[in-house]
Amino acid sequence: MKSCEIYDNFLEPDLLDYCHKYFRNDTLFKFQKSDKVDSNFFLMGLPPHDCLIDFIFFKIKIVSQRKLELLRFYTNLQFSNMNTDIHTDDGKVTCLFMIAGQGDFELDNERIPFKENRLILFDAGTPHKGHPPDTGYRITLAYKTNEIFN
Repeated sequence: MKSCEIYDNFLEPDLLDYCHKYFRNDTLFKFQKSDKVDSNFFLMGLPPHDCLIDFIFFKIKIVSQRKLELLRFYTNLQFSNMNTDIHTDDGKVTCLFMIAGQGDFELDNERIPFKENRLILFDAGTPHKGHPPDTGYRITLAYKTNEIFN
């Protein structure tokens, strides 16, 4: 896999508006502690595995033209005072959907600007982190996957 693939304008505007409401207002977030640094916390949400989650994953597979197997998914909510650690993910391919807010994404020491409605696919073993926004918040949806070759 190349270092990453970026797809802007991933969802239709009406569906993106719905995602803003759904993941900001209708998702329960809880504090999670980083395994690496005791002082870093982040907010992780586990929305229900419903038709919206399935549709977004279905669209990821169509747009990327990849056969992906879903391992798990979750949302991240990050505020301006919430620094995160550089880390790697489980699985083979991480699919990160930028839903709302601001705060760059760092992948292998390269910063990728946050852009609402942007999908990024990258090798899960590549070191990465989400940078906190200057103000407000950022919401992303992460799919941890394996790629199927056959």
